[in-house]
Amino acid sequence: MLAKISVAEAAKHAAEAPDQARIELVGPFVEAAARVISQECGEAVTRGQLHRVRSPQTNNDISALIAITGGVAGLVIYSLSGETALGFASRMIGEPVTELDALAQSAIAELANMITGQAGIALERNGFPSDMSPPVLLIGKGTSIATLNLTRLVVPLVVSFGQFTIDIAIKEV
Repeated sequence: MLAKISVAEAAKHAAEAPDQARIELVGPFVEAAARVISQECGEAVTRGQLHRVRSPQTNNDISALIAITGGVAGLVIYSLSGETALGFASRMIGEPVTELDALAQSAIAELANMITGQAGIALERNGFPSDMSPPVLLIGKGTSIATLNLTRLVVPLVVSFGQFTIDIAIKEV
């Protein structure tokens, strides 16, 4: 059994990661996100421009933070605007959602959980068995995470109703 890791420990591991992201570590998250969004929400996904960011602050209204340990260690953050979160929640629940209430928040956390679970299966196939924490949902743009001042690869995914961003800061251990 793989050890559980705290967000602070995952951030520490990711901070020590080289700047060059390895495709076998990043690809599973992007592929899983496109697959889950298509299957669960009926949305076609296109990838936006990849870039890097180094900031302790979240860049969207809602962020789901997941710590990873095992064959790789670090953090993955899925973030989206409030409007986009309502769109995803509506599609996942199967009826219009107009406020980010507990049910809508649960839907966003479950979306992050499904993506990370599928990415974890792909990581294991690539030789990196890993354990993931449950998602921690952060509400509010610019929320500062004390342990998050590390470089993250940002992968924007575009759907018909907005942008779903994956921030990846993981490394092989």
